[in-house]
Amino acid sequence: MSDKKHPQKILVRMPNWLGDAVMALPVILGLKELFPTATIDIAIKNNFAGLIGLLPLASDVIALPDKNLRLTRSGRYHTALILPNSFRAAWDIWRAGIPERIGFAGDMRSFLLTRPLPRPAKHSMSQAEYFKTLALAAFPGFQAGGLKLLAPGLAINSAMKLLPKENTPLIGIGFGASFGAAKMWPAERFALLIDRLDELGSVVLLGAESDRGVEQKVLGLSKSNPLSLVGATDIQTLAGVFSRLSLYITNDTGPMHLAAAIGTPVIALFGPTSPAETKPLDKNAEVIYHGADCAPCWKRSCPLDHRCMTAITVDEVEKEAIRKLWLP
Repeated sequence: MSDKKHPQKILVRMPNWLGDAVMALPVILGLKELFPTATIDIAIKNNFAGLIGLLPLASDVIALPDKNLRLTRSGRYHTALILPNSFRAAWDIWRAGIPERIGFAGDMRSFLLTRPLPRPAKHSMSQAEYFKTLALAAFPGFQAGGLKLLAPGLAINSAMKLLPKENTPLIGIGFGASFGAAKMWPAERFALLIDRLDELGSVVLLGAESDRGVEQKVLGLSKSNPLSLVGATDIQTLAGVFSRLSLYITNDTGPMHLAAAIGTPVIALFGPTSPAETKPLDKNAEVIYHGADCAPCWKRSCPLDHRCMTAITVDEVEKEAIRKLWLP
């Protein structure tokens, strides 16, 4: 058997966004099914490395931060599967000296790849299917694995130290969006929703350090006193928090995908992006999306009146939250 058909040392270059990285995890699981005896390592951003520890195959998968790609020049890998479309991702793998370099063509990077594969038309499939399409073209017989992440016991213990001890439903709120303000439901609507949800359970605000500005605006508008864990969790602790939540209401963000993969009931608010492409992989996740004549536009900031997000009312989100919390 040739190494090209049955590679024994594979490096997977993961996407740079958290949500995309979560949607790419079925590729890792599928590769382990296809090549059960192979070493499969992952090149992933440092701040997302904890994501790999949530896989059921964590003991067989190693997170390899990008800055250490130079270490692979020793000949450790024969094959690299490059999931991002960027020139830089292909350039890093080429510099690492990995003999077999597989990825979609485009972005003037085909000369860096030994197998530049035809890229599907833009917006022609979901992001998860996009990654699966690349893996299948690279490795005939590939089938994506099902995605179910598990928060480690230590992560759950860390989360429980942060969360309220009351025996009431825990409702998480994700009001940020690292991609840009266009994805954000208005802060005043989140504040009003939080006040209403405060009567149903304990509300917990979640987000990255970069969400501090929005956090302060929401807290300033809210009449209640929700617990804020903004900037207080790494990936694994956040997974532990999600494992304890009864519901997570969020914009279209990376943590949305993480929560859905953990199995947390999710209500996702979509506007400038397309649910057909980036909705959570969990079929039980609820998407609220009204669209607009200009949506999806994929813009980071709205040049108009944010109509795609303001079309979502507090009443309908509250109604869906009650349904999720109290109906089987």
